[in-house]
Amino acid sequence: MGRKTAVVLGAMIALAILVLLAFSGVLSRPGMVGHTWDWGVPAFAEQFRDMAWRHLSTWDDYFETGRYHYFKLELLYWWILWPFSVAGGEAVSKWLPLVLTFCAGAAMWPLARRQGLSPLYAGVAAVFYAFSPYALSRIVAGHMPMLAGYALLPLVILAAQALMARVEDAKPGVVYDTVLTGFLLGLTSLHPGVGMSAAAMLTIAFAWRVLCGGKRRLTLCAVFVGLGLVAVAMNIHFMAPFVGDYFGKGAIRHGWGLSVSAEGDVTVDTELPRREAYHESTSQPVDASALLRLRPGMDTEYVYPIPHGLGVPWHLAAVAVALCVFAYAFRARKTPELSALFVTAVVGVLLVSGSRTLPGMLFYQLGLKKTLPILFAAFSNTTRWLPLVVLPYAILFARAAADLAAAGRPKLVGGAAALATLVFVSPFLAGGLTRPFDPERDIQPLTLKQTPIGPDDAAVYTFLRDRPDAFRVAYLPPIGITWPGETQSTFEWTSAYSPKPFFLAFKTHPLAEPVFRGLYAEHPTTTLARLAALGSCRFFVYPHYAHAYTYDDFQPAYAAPDVVDGYKDYKPVFDANLALQRGLRKLPLFGSVDVYENEAFLPLVRPGDRIAAVEPVGGTRPANPVVAALAEEVALPDYDPGTVYLRAGRDPVFLEFLEKIMGDGPKKSRLLVGRASDERLVVERRQTPIAAPRVEFRRLGPTAVRLRVHGATEAFPLIYQETFHAGWKALLVPRKAGELTGAGDAARLLAAYVPPPAAGTDAASARELGEAIASGAVSTLGDGSPKVRKGFVYGQGGAVSGETRATTTVGYVSRPIAGSMQNDNLPGFRLTEAFFPGAYAPKDAETLSHPLDPAGWAVTGVGQGKPVTWPDALHLEAYGFANAWWFDPAILRLLPEAGPETPGYFTRRADGGLDFEVLLSFAPQTSYLMGLAGSAAAYVVCLAVLVAGPFFAAKRREKPHA
Repeated sequence: MGRKTAVVLGAMIALAILVLLAFSGVLSRPGMVGHTWDWGVPAFAEQFRDMAWRHLSTWDDYFETGRYHYFKLELLYWWILWPFSVAGGEAVSKWLPLVLTFCAGAAMWPLARRQGLSPLYAGVAAVFYAFSPYALSRIVAGHMPMLAGYALLPLVILAAQALMARVEDAKPGVVYDTVLTGFLLGLTSLHPGVGMSAAAMLTIAFAWRVLCGGKRRLTLCAVFVGLGLVAVAMNIHFMAPFVGDYFGKGAIRHGWGLSVSAEGDVTVDTELPRREAYHESTSQPVDASALLRLRPGMDTEYVYPIPHGLGVPWHLAAVAVALCVFAYAFRARKTPELSALFVTAVVGVLLVSGSRTLPGMLFYQLGLKKTLPILFAAFSNTTRWLPLVVLPYAILFARAAADLAAAGRPKLVGGAAALATLVFVSPFLAGGLTRPFDPERDIQPLTLKQTPIGPDDAAVYTFLRDRPDAFRVAYLPPIGITWPGETQSTFEWTSAYSPKPFFLAFKTHPLAEPVFRGLYAEHPTTTLARLAALGSCRFFVYPHYAHAYTYDDFQPAYAAPDVVDGYKDYKPVFDANLALQRGLRKLPLFGSVDVYENEAFLPLVRPGDRIAAVEPVGGTRPANPVVAALAEEVALPDYDPGTVYLRAGRDPVFLEFLEKIMGDGPKKSRLLVGRASDERLVVERRQTPIAAPRVEFRRLGPTAVRLRVHGATEAFPLIYQETFHAGWKALLVPRKAGELTGAGDAARLLAAYVPPPAAGTDAASARELGEAIASGAVSTLGDGSPKVRKGFVYGQGGAVSGETRATTTVGYVSRPIAGSMQNDNLPGFRLTEAFFPGAYAPKDAETLSHPLDPAGWAVTGVGQGKPVTWPDALHLEAYGFANAWWFDPAILRLLPEAGPETPGYFTRRADGGLDFEVLLSFAPQTSYLMGLAGSAAAYVVCLAVLVAGPFFAAKRREKPHA
């Protein structure tokens, strides 16, 4: 082993010892880390797998009733974590921050050595950076992707410095270093805050070289643009839709609005007011920014608790660090690299100080808020700029200490520098991660909490996972927090990784307002199960929490048994109201967790049997009149779940359309008066139901559902209980007549059907399935090939301890519910199936005003046998949140009819009813997949260059000797 290798190895061992010391409290305590700020590491391996796959989709189906969200910055993060997840969520939650902390310090070592620092002072810089206030704050906050980007920052700067030196010295390898720097910059975009910090640091570094007399300035500018293009290409899958969305409709789909507002799209206009208040809160005094001693709290995302008795020494160490850093301005021998870091530190201090300084006010209020409001809305949290302070501080402090040592008394100066560093990072090293939470001293729990993964955690997860039917699950209490109660359940922060979509995560879903009001009201309604059914919510999971604090005070006069940080404990009220609910059946399955089954459950896709129009007519106008009406309608004895409620509005064109689809028969009107306000709503609906067809469907992932409609004799509404978005398209799929009807294939496989025990009573019995096949409600039971369903068995700490395997010939089929059956034997999804479909094109502008007239439509693309998009004019928002399409057989018959050997878009039954296949597809996924392919290609090219670069460099060195 060479001396250099031994020195590096020794430094890394010393750093590892310090990291283990800092995390000793976390490692020694049982349980997974969670319950603090944004901590949310999954408990089980399949949850990691699901998150990895979900990042390939631009529709988040696992959250509420779905949302459009293309900010998949953590895609690489989850794919890297997945293989390690078999060790369990407890191990991952403990070792992930530990490894990232070590990597941060290890990455700082070569950067410090490049600045001419000895191993001692390089070690000082590494320790300072690894255990900085930013690193501790990110760990306590649970921001692991940010910590990963932070660990990469020194390598980004190191690569950039090498690149600039190579350009100025006109040495070969510029392309290689450009790709390397751009690749590392692209990786920091695991979180936009860190990515912006990295981009800002590179901009300052290159600008300093260009503006301060650097050689080959044009080449420097060219490589700067080149590395930026590399980083953009690596992340084009989310950057392209972000830019298009913002300039198209002002949406940014990033920020608090995703979780605290019910306006729908998060835009600059909706986000700016929140961010303005947040910016004022996080702006720091200049001296606090310079000393890295910010105001602690969740709002500032800063925590760095000084150990007891070290207050004075810590502040002395902080002053010493700051003085050494800013003493660089008076250093006689300046270098371009150190000077750029010094400028970065000054800029970082000003940015963290926010609008409390004149330069900061000009930057935030004019440069961002007025000129680029999107950046202000997304990045106004001033503490997110801390890496611009911490990284230069680590280098410049060590450099100043090394300069003092060179002037005399090297051992004394080296010891003092090491001591000052250890005192400064003592909040991290001395148990800052696990110090006890004192409610009297700390308003918020600014420390990690660990909770064991109990047997019921795994049992409930397995129960939900093993059910093959498509449904959503609500975890109770909604928007509740259980701290400071000590619970033995991890559901509170792992429910986002539910094996079934998580319903009522925040009070942002339109259905949430009446549901929450009912669960916490003094005089609750008792039919909330019917409202939850409109979101296909099948189960409610309620762990035996000791408390149920809420962010909202639903009863100001209620005297709660306990109040923490201003939040009332509503558990007695919640439990009493939950017990009053009708249609929720408690299942005796688990000891520490109650599970309620919603007996009013409605499937994800179903036909409607009539239309109801809703419109406010007086009093206070509700934010969502349709949901406000539903809150009252579901409690009435004549409520019909097949009724599709639509907002009438004032548009005469839509009112004419609405009148036609409601039909010519007798109608019934009802005036509803709100219970808690003076709102007045009129509901008008058709009295006689539509002869609705039957539907079989299969969910094919987050962005597609395949369904077949059987026996459509008249126009009807098709309901898809997913959040309404114009991007959802109904594509008519060409099939042969036998495929649409079954033609005996389903009956042939009926004998092989075995209802899966995990599905309970929701699975079709052999008799029910036989009747459905005979009546033409089920068209296929697959091709008879074996289907294997696997699942993990989980042991202590969520670690994988075994595997279950079930093999069937026929996939899951549900019993008929509300005219619909889930049939997992329908064909799967081809990746390009929804690419560039045909369409119903309006012949003129008048068609859009009268979309029910078949003569106004022309069909394109049918000759190529492609799916055809049903008219968007017949795509409606139902129930105030969901999708519905009005299907008219007269318009459908404009397409070619299917024959025994000829694919077509529908087939006729003997009674005149039509059978046809529809693919519900989310159109933005097409461009997102193309963007993913572009990002993947950029990764491949970068890796190819980085792997092959050293080989070609070696070849160049050999040429002179040839």
